[in-house]
Amino acid sequence: MARKTKTVTMDSGRDAGKTFLITEMPLLQADRWAQQALFALARSGIETQQFDEDEGMLGMAKVALNAISHIDPLVGNELMNELLTCVQIVPSGGVARDLIFDDDSGDIEDVKTLFMLRKEALLIHLDFLTAGSSPDTNN
Repeated sequence: MARKTKTVTMDSGRDAGKTFLITEMPLLQADRWAQQALFALARSGIETQQFDEDEGMLGMAKVALNAISHIDPLVGNELMNELLTCVQIVPSGGVARDLIFDDDSGDIEDVKTLFMLRKEALLIHLDFLTAGSSPDTNN
């Protein structure tokens, strides 16, 4: 089965109109990434018991933000930057290629774009958590 992909086009900022292709990490890379994230959260001392199911996604967001604020910045930065390995730019020719990160002539010019691409890369790996879907299609 092919890895999941998603195309994202920036609609504002210095990168408006640029299109990016996000591809799910290979299995072992995704598993290693998830384990590192879970270990970082465990070491942060975050209490997940504070999650109130009645708050739904808002409650999950509160716990996530609290957890992120407790992660060692070096580990957190490494995890966030690894999400960018899932991203390619789709230039006007239409053939996706790896991103170029260079201060003067890089593909991304806006910090908002980095945030959005990391968020979308994370979501493509966590989509099984959304309501009504399951990683096991037999459920």
